[in-house]
Amino acid sequence: MPPILSRPGSHRPSRSHDLLRVGEVALRFGAEAYGQWWTIASRNWGYEVDRLVRGAMTSVPPEALLRDVVSGYVNCLGELATIAPSAAEKAAMELTRRPDAGLEPYIGDEHTGPEPDGEIFQVDGKPFAMPARVLDASQGWAMFFVDVKAANDALGEDVREILAAFDAGGGRTPLMIVGVDYRNSDFGVYPEFVVALTVTVKGDPAKQLFAYYLAIVVTQEFTKEAAHIAWGLEKSVSPKLAVRYAADNVLFGVPNRKGKALSIRFPRFGDARSFDLPTFSISRRGAGRERQTYWAMTTKSGSGEGTQIGGSVRLELGRSGDGLCLCADGKSVCVCEMLHRFDIADRLPAANGWTERQTAVYGPPRLLDFPR
Repeated sequence: MPPILSRPGSHRPSRSHDLLRVGEVALRFGAEAYGQWWTIASRNWGYEVDRLVRGAMTSVPPEALLRDVVSGYVNCLGELATIAPSAAEKAAMELTRRPDAGLEPYIGDEHTGPEPDGEIFQVDGKPFAMPARVLDASQGWAMFFVDVKAANDALGEDVREILAAFDAGGGRTPLMIVGVDYRNSDFGVYPEFVVALTVTVKGDPAKQLFAYYLAIVVTQEFTKEAAHIAWGLEKSVSPKLAVRYAADNVLFGVPNRKGKALSIRFPRFGDARSFDLPTFSISRRGAGRERQTYWAMTTKSGSGEGTQIGGSVRLELGRSGDGLCLCADGKSVCVCEMLHRFDIADRLPAANGWTERQTAVYGPPRLLDFPR
């Protein structure tokens, strides 16, 4: 029987439609949670068995093999513990998403940053209008669950006064590694390598989730200056960063044929589409006493998209001393050294995805201001 429709001119959805949505989301939540549990458990134990066999064949000491297996078991338990909270959060977001969602609790009365439309900055003598647009790009991402304490340590003392890593369960928090190939954008044409944590703002009654960027590496100065002027983001410039396409994968990182260098290889797959999906980021702008916390919203659309649990993402980490890392100007933390601290070098991600053709709109910064 078809659902009962709302009266003409009414903006309120029918009650039967709401019930159908609740049932659909609940069913999908249960199936997704079970599927993720089985996939992660099978993947981790298969990986540990393979590592145990390879270690025995290469005469690795038994105590080292046992230590590695125990470490893998703990990581597996950590990932399994996050399934229910992360799947439940996704289901809740589906139920609560509204086209007219109000963001007023986060918008201050004054000094809220540039106007959403029409604001123009001067960057390197060139106009830079808001909102900023990406007309053509490709993006790969991989999500790892890492220790909350290690994540909070990576935030730094100044940022920890304002933000805290989001605990998704079992003392684990999502760490994202993202590679973007910008082919046509207001920022320029260049590849980008991003490391981000999921955080909440201390004292925020809504516990809104934001992305906080630990590192953003690019190849040109213009996008670095634009991001700093508009959002207060600290991008690093490294001409060594490159993107290389193959038929079934894409590599972002430092090209090197002699040994391990910082790189991540994303599988290239999917035929799904998405439209105007919002994400929220947080950053700090200003200096000294005028330094304040701002948030911004980005909406992205894409085609040729795919998402999977624990896909064949290959992450390699070089060392800063051998020139096979992204260390930029020497003032920022080398990306590979940062990632070594999270102990993810020999692990597959909890989830990963790819977007073949992507467009995006980057909104202006707004002062974070909510009732305390």
